[in-house]
Amino acid sequence: MAGFAIIHRNILEWEWYQHPSVSRLYFHLILKVNYTDKKWQGILVSRGQLITSYNHLAIELSLSFQMIRTALQKLQDSGYIKVSSTNRYTLITLHNYDKFQSSTSEFNKQSKSQKTNKKTSKNIPITTTEQSNKENKNNNKTIEDRRLEFKNEVFAHSQFIPKVLESFFNYWSELNGDKTKMRKEADTFFEVDKRLKKWTENERPNKSAVKPKPKLLTNR
Repeated sequence: MAGFAIIHRNILEWEWYQHPSVSRLYFHLILKVNYTDKKWQGILVSRGQLITSYNHLAIELSLSFQMIRTALQKLQDSGYIKVSSTNRYTLITLHNYDKFQSSTSEFNKQSKSQKTNKKTSKNIPITTTEQSNKENKNNNKTIEDRRLEFKNEVFAHSQFIPKVLESFFNYWSELNGDKTKMRKEADTFFEVDKRLKKWTENERPNKSAVKPKPKLLTNR
């Protein structure tokens, strides 16, 4: 049997969830009932209905005839199913089947909404949280401490010449008007190594510039 059935997590709070035979039979019926209208020997069996027998259910679930009978009675008395028996078969109808199994049901909408919200949350850049944490961390330090930390971070990149490191630090550690924030702290993204590489490239002399011609030295 192809397809799937929808079972909402609130089933954990269902009154018969911990009853072994009743819950097992109910889940079995959810999986066995028609998900589309069909005919059986000239009888219309609608969506959410099943034609079976007590003996057949007992065999399928490895339960006794009496256990099936008792479980069906409990489910019917509780309003979850309707049992109609004849001398040929038993017709079982699950109440509110569409409420739980329809793709437009409130439970399914809620499930999709939760998935969408989770997906949306994942797509929100985490830099907002990171930036907030960074700012909270910075607020606990003085500007002098932060400038010293930044200087140590810059000069740790010893692959660059000191002149480059010095000019880079002086530029990005420049303070704002009220002396509370460095220039680099105004940027959301700031990776020292990448900025230094770019800084070095910008400081290189322009190769295309015309070189001055050497003066001709003559003895006169």
